[in-house]
Amino acid sequence: MTTNSYFVDDDRPAVSYGPKPGHGDRWVLAFSAEGERVELELGEQAMYDLWIEVRGVPWPHADNHNRLVRQVVHAANGADREMLEDALEALGVPAYER
Repeated sequence: MTTNSYFVDDDRPAVSYGPKPGHGDRWVLAFSAEGERVELELGEQAMYDLWIEVRGVPWPHADNHNRLVRQVVHAANGADREMLEDALEALGVPAYER
């Protein structure tokens, strides 16, 4: 497997995503990098998985708190309802707020 690396600049809107025109079940994740446009085409489930992965995940700093929060969010994405209820209880969230 080949890995291609590109640097995405900060000087303009460099990252975008959205449905692929004419393909209701495909999404495009696009980057402006090193004078080129790089597009990744994702199926609907892959785009949903990406969205779930980054939704609610804190900015990736190296401190331990953010790492732990990311691990909790990652584990919650694969949890069933009972596991989520148990986790909320362990975190002290009252049942009336769930």
